[in-house]
Amino acid sequence: MNAKLTAAAAILVVAIVGLAAFEGSTNSWWSDEEDASLEIQTGGLDLAVENYTLSIDGVDVACEAGKNQDNSTMVDIRITEEGIYLEPGTVVKISYDLVYSTTVSGARLVMVSMCDGATDEKVEDDHIQVEYSEVMGEESLTDGWYFFPEIGEYDSHADVTYSIGGNADLQMNHKYSFQIHTIFVQSKAVSIVDTADELQSALSGDKPLVALSDDIEIDETLSVSKDADVTLDLSGHKLNVDASVGILVDGGSLHLTDMGDGSGIIVATGSAVNVVNGGHFKMDGGNISAGNIGVAAGFKNGADSGATIDIHGGSVKAVEFAVWGVNGSNISIYDGEFTATDNAVIASNGTPSNGPVNVKIEGGTFNCGIVSGGYLACGVFVAQCGTWDIVGGTFNMMSDKATAFVVRSGNVNIDLDKVTVNMNASASDSIGKVGDSTFVKSGHVVAAYYTSGAYGFTEDSTSLIINGESKISSENVLNYVGTNSAVQVNVCYYDN
Repeated sequence: MNAKLTAAAAILVVAIVGLAAFEGSTNSWWSDEEDASLEIQTGGLDLAVENYTLSIDGVDVACEAGKNQDNSTMVDIRITEEGIYLEPGTVVKISYDLVYSTTVSGARLVMVSMCDGATDEKVEDDHIQVEYSEVMGEESLTDGWYFFPEIGEYDSHADVTYSIGGNADLQMNHKYSFQIHTIFVQSKAVSIVDTADELQSALSGDKPLVALSDDIEIDETLSVSKDADVTLDLSGHKLNVDASVGILVDGGSLHLTDMGDGSGIIVATGSAVNVVNGGHFKMDGGNISAGNIGVAAGFKNGADSGATIDIHGGSVKAVEFAVWGVNGSNISIYDGEFTATDNAVIASNGTPSNGPVNVKIEGGTFNCGIVSGGYLACGVFVAQCGTWDIVGGTFNMMSDKATAFVVRSGNVNIDLDKVTVNMNASASDSIGKVGDSTFVKSGHVVAAYYTSGAYGFTEDSTSLIINGESKISSENVLNYVGTNSAVQVNVCYYDN
């Protein structure tokens, strides 16, 4: 090592600065050209520098690195080996990992490149010179073709070499240029719409993504056709639909999301989304507000080949049911917030010919309200035959007259060890009506009763399992069979 020993330890102070800012309206990024490109400098960058190593003339020197207490943008590197003195011409190499996080969104393929530049000052003399600063390389932040935001953490490694001399007390100021290079692909994959006519056309078009660039109002039902497979990105905007059904998914597939700030909403005077004839609706973002039903699967009182609903996020608020299904529908709920102000939050129709319905609830928050006099608030109303698995979620009873789960048909499994039920503090055990006008007691977690010859009920296709234990099966179900629209004295109640 071309160095002499002294009695003092050396300190390196490094300032980390993220350059530029990632700003601009989403709309300003769109281009009509198929391969248009734009270079954006971005900051808003959360930087962390880790894994420092220090070598002098190719020999590693022990050091410690930590945040400067007086300046959060500075990192102190302390040489822990005592007595380091650097003669002129000594080569010092610092290596470190740069960890940064940023958000990238828009209809483009994104590459990022960074370059480390350094200016250095010796406290007492000017023998310090930068020999070279290595480019930190390029990295792809998005692999998708269109409008997928990435909020991620990325790593790069830097090696910076200096030729210095004299005492090793020196200050090094590092600056990083951080550039995002974009390739637009709008014409290949994306429809950007700001009118009702454009939206209606795009939902049945050949572009896999439809993104709103403004609020839209429409007074007729929007349709997703049989062959369409489309993602609707609300992008923080409002879609007002004044019709009995807001969006009809007739055999096609609709994915609802919000890649903006999450405030985008569909406001429907009637039902917001109706999925029929084997259609598929997926939701992982955005919000729905409906004057009738939030999301419905299948036709009421009619033949249907089934529909599928998968909800992973977002919110659905409705006057009637937040999510409702009939006619061979399959409903899966993993997360999100669901509110019904005047009926059960999750339910099936209950008309005898409209089953079965299969429902799985693994998570989410369910707010259960009631306005109509004489009725009970209800989280889940199993009104029809089918398989119902309720193995997660939080159910908030917003009324003092409420029962969380009402069962009158089907094979039902409820795991109350994984489900949270928050009863109203003023909950009573008074009698109230549920969806089919049957009277049951309020204030219970589960109430189960059955109606002979109706709603797909048979002794062999009915069961209730709670916390892994059979409560009702073909062996005892007749104990809980009664007549409809009457005070039920033969109800199975369960509270954990």
